[in-house]
Amino acid sequence: MRRFAVGTAAVAALSLSLTGCLGSAGEAGKEAGKQVKLTAAEILGKSAQNTSKVDTFSMNVAVDSQVSQAAMTMKMKADVRLRPTVAMHMTTEPTSVQGTTVPGMEMIMDSKAMYMKMAALSQANGGKPWSKVLLSDLGAMSGMNLSGLMDQAKKQSPAEQTKMLTASKDAREVGTETVDGVKTRHFTGTVQLTEALGKLDAETRAAMEKQYQQIGASSMNFDIWVGDDDLPRKMVAKIATAQGPMTTTAQYSDYGKQVDVSPPPASEVGPLKLPGTSGA
Repeated sequence: MRRFAVGTAAVAALSLSLTGCLGSAGEAGKEAGKQVKLTAAEILGKSAQNTSKVDTFSMNVAVDSQVSQAAMTMKMKADVRLRPTVAMHMTTEPTSVQGTTVPGMEMIMDSKAMYMKMAALSQANGGKPWSKVLLSDLGAMSGMNLSGLMDQAKKQSPAEQTKMLTASKDAREVGTETVDGVKTRHFTGTVQLTEALGKLDAETRAAMEKQYQQIGASSMNFDIWVGDDDLPRKMVAKIATAQGPMTTTAQYSDYGKQVDVSPPPASEVGPLKLPGTSGA
C-alpha cells in the first residue's frame, strides 16, 4: 500500500505540473496601412496572454522520463478547470514509476481529495466503485505537498508554459500543420531554463527552479503548434538532465468548454485509509 501510495502521488504530482513547458513569423496585422511582422517570441507571448484567459481545457499527455530520480512512463487524458478553483478529471493508462507499476485508473482531484476508480481498490473501501483519499494523507505518506501542487497547477497552465518559451533566443517558425483538425503554425527553438523561469512570478519560479535543480536540468528544446486563435494546440518539450532525458508531449483542445470535474456521488464512494494516516 505504501509503494502504491507513493506511485499514485507521483502520478498526481506530475499531472498537476503538466497543467499545468527570433526569426520572422509571417504577417500578423496592419499598422498605418503597412503589414507588421511579429517575431516568433512575440507570437508566443500573444498565445500566452490569450491562454491565460481560459478557465477550462482538455489535454492528452505522454511522458517518457529517463531521469533516475523520477523515472516514469505515463499516458493520460485530462479535463482541467483552473478557476474558480483547480480541479481535474483524469484517465491514466498503466504507469511505470521507478520500477513500480501503478494500474490504469480514472481519477478526480479537487483541492482536498483524490477520488480513484480502480477495481482492486474496491476490496479495501467497502466494495464501492470509487475510493477517496485525502491529499494531506497521500502527501504525508509520499512526502509530496499535493495540496500545494494543486495551488501551483493554476500557475502552471498552458499559458505559463508558453510564457516560458518567450525567453528563447532562437525561436522560429518552421511551417504550418494540422493538429487534431485545427490549422496551426509550428514553432521550434531552445530555451535556457534559468531565463525561462524568469518569465514567471516569484512563487512559481521558486517551486519550478527547485524541481529543475534536483534533476540537474539546464535547457529545453521545444516544438509548439499554435492555432489561428493564438491558443497552443500541441507542445513537445525535451529536457536533458544530469540524470537522463525527459520528453513530454501535450496536446490541448476544448478551450473554454464545460468540463465535468465534480466528485462522484457519495453513495458510490468509499474511504481509503492509508497506513499511519487519519483516513478520508
